[in-house]
This record gives sequence, structure tokens and C-alpha cells, in this order.
Amino acid sequence: MATITSAQSGYWDDPTTWVGGVVPDLSVDDVVVADYHTVTADGSYLTLASGRTITIDGYGVLELGTQMTVESGASVYVQGGLHVYAYVEVQGYLEVDTYGWVDDYGGVAVLYGGTVDAGGSIYVGPYSYFDVVYGSSLYVYGWFYQDWNAYSYLYQGAYVSVESGGSAYFDGYLNVEDYSTLRIYGNADFYYGSYVDVRYGGELYVESGGGLTVRNYLNVVDSGYLYVHGDVTLDGYLYAYGGSQVYVEYAGTLTINGYMTVEYYSNLVAYYGGRVNVGRWGSLEAYYYGSIYFDYQSRSDLFGYFRLYYDAYLYLGWDAIVRVYRGMDISGQMDSGGGKMVMLRREGRINDADGDSLFVFDQAYGHGQTLVA
Repeated sequence: MATITSAQSGYWDDPTTWVGGVVPDLSVDDVVVADYHTVTADGSYLTLASGRTITIDGYGVLELGTQMTVESGASVYVQGGLHVYAYVEVQGYLEVDTYGWVDDYGGVAVLYGGTVDAGGSIYVGPYSYFDVVYGSSLYVYGWFYQDWNAYSYLYQGAYVSVESGGSAYFDGYLNVEDYSTLRIYGNADFYYGSYVDVRYGGELYVESGGGLTVRNYLNVVDSGYLYVHGDVTLDGYLYAYGGSQVYVEYAGTLTINGYMTVEYYSNLVAYYGGRVNVGRWGSLEAYYYGSIYFDYQSRSDLFGYFRLYYDAYLYLGWDAIVRVYRGMDISGQMDSGGGKMVMLRREGRINDADGDSLFVFDQAYGHGQTLVA
């Protein structure tokens, strides 16, 4: 066993690239890519054995044009740059230092209990992928950037955390499924080209102090879960259906500037200080047995469009306050456990699902609410 250090830039399989003229044997040797050297591996398959390490110094770069497996118990330390053009399996440990970076133009899979700590940056290029699967973990302390038409799958018990001070940007496809978890303590952006599915017991948490902006599609479907404990701004589309749950709780805020629907036995629940705000041009709808619960100590301001349709259900729980600034379209079921709905427009209206007026509450000239028709 030895530590083999690069002597100059060159190809991995070229003996002159290494001090002593010896090509590393990753079953027994540790490797250091030294400062200002770029080592390119484009030959035979590489396997970093358990107990072995690869260290890329701060100004060094390792280019992988061939497949590499980091076995359980093996470690890669990226203080400089790691460029992936082929495929990398991380079953062990990958650390991206504060000033390090990983550029993924091929595929990276963290699997079988592998762990990635990203203090620096991870970039996933167009049509490339970065998967976290089979009980593996990714912790983002720095920056995770997924470009357009890239793919990221979290499934079979994966855990991904965007830590406080960290950020994540998705402009491609993201699936959180099969009892996997994505937690956002920092900031995340589902950008205009993104398409995000949370399903099959998958969970997305936006924690207190964290923020998420959804600019395109977020689908919480087929028994998926979204927990809003921080701030979520919906400028695009959020669909909850197929027995899925969206919880806005513990002083979390969901701001809907785009369009949200709750349908097919799914629920939107605001309680314990949670807030749901529908912006002036926003829309919130429930239909086909979807349910909305404004429950214990929740607060909601509905400036935009609000509709219940096709056997949807609305519940106002104890100490909940819902302020309606425009009007409501109702064709479903409503129940109250002591909550309040306040019509704040001069002439508040409750319409049927087709928009035809059922009730008009006239507050003109300072008078209290009066049923007009």
C-alpha cells in the first residue's frame, strides 16, 4: 500500500503522470491529484476499494471519462475539481470541500448507503443525472445546480437535505418517491423548466427558516407529502391528488400567486399558525373529493380566486380566520368547528361553481354585513 501523487498533468494510465512512474492500484493505493495538475481517466474501469482514498488538491482536477465505483468504506475528497463525463457510483463517501466543485456531464448515482457532503458546488449538466437512491444521503451546505433537462431521482429511502445557508436550483426533472425525503433548511428554486413529482410516500419539507419558490410544476401525487414549515411561494402550478397531503403548519406560509388544485381524496391542511395566502392573480381550487382544512390557529388571506367543485370539502376549525377579498365559488360541502370566514370586499359574494351569485353581503357605507340576495 502506498500514496501515489501526480507528478504532472496527464492521463491516468500513463506512468509519467505519477511520481515514481507507477500507475495507482486503487485496490491498495491512495491517490493525490496535486495542485495545478489535471489528470484524465478515460481508459479502464476504476474501482476505489474500501479503505482507500482519492484526494484532489485545491487547484487540482480529476477528469473521469470512464466509469468509477467508490466502494463502501472508500472516500473521495474534492478540494479542487471533479469533472464527470461518464458514470460514477458512490457507495462510500464523497466530500466536496468549501472551494471544491463537481461538474456532472454524465451520471452520478449515490447508492447502497453512500453519502455526499457538498460544502462547495455540484453542477448537473443538461441531459445528465444525479441520483440518490437505496438509503443514501446528500447534504448540501453550498450549492446544488441542476440545469435544464437534467434528471434527479430520489427513491427507496433516500435522504437529501439543503442545509441552512445552502441553496439548490432545479431546472429539470426531480422525483422524490418511495419513502424518500427532501428537506429544505436553506433556499431552493424549482425554476421555469422544472418538473417535480413527490409521490409514493415521498416527502418534501420546507423547514422553518427555509424558502422554496416554485416557478413551474410541483406535483404532490399518489400518496405524496408536502410540509410547509418555512416559506413557499407558488408562481407556477401545484397539484395535489391521489390521496396526497399538503400541510401548512407551525408558522409556515404558502403564498399562491399561480394555481393550486386539491383533488381525488387529497387534502390541504393549514393549522398551528400556518398561513395560506392567495395572491390577486392566484387561484386555489378543490374538487373531486379534495378537501381544504383551515384549522386550529391558521390564518388565510384569499385575494384571488377560490372555488370548491364536484363534492369538494371545506372545513373551518377552531380559531381559524379566513379573509376573503374577492369572492368564492362553492359547489361542495362546508363545515365549521368554530372558525371564521370574513368577507372584506365592499360587496362580498358567494357564487355557485359556475360563478352565478348565491349570496351577496353588502357592507356599503359602513353598515354591518347584511344578506341582500
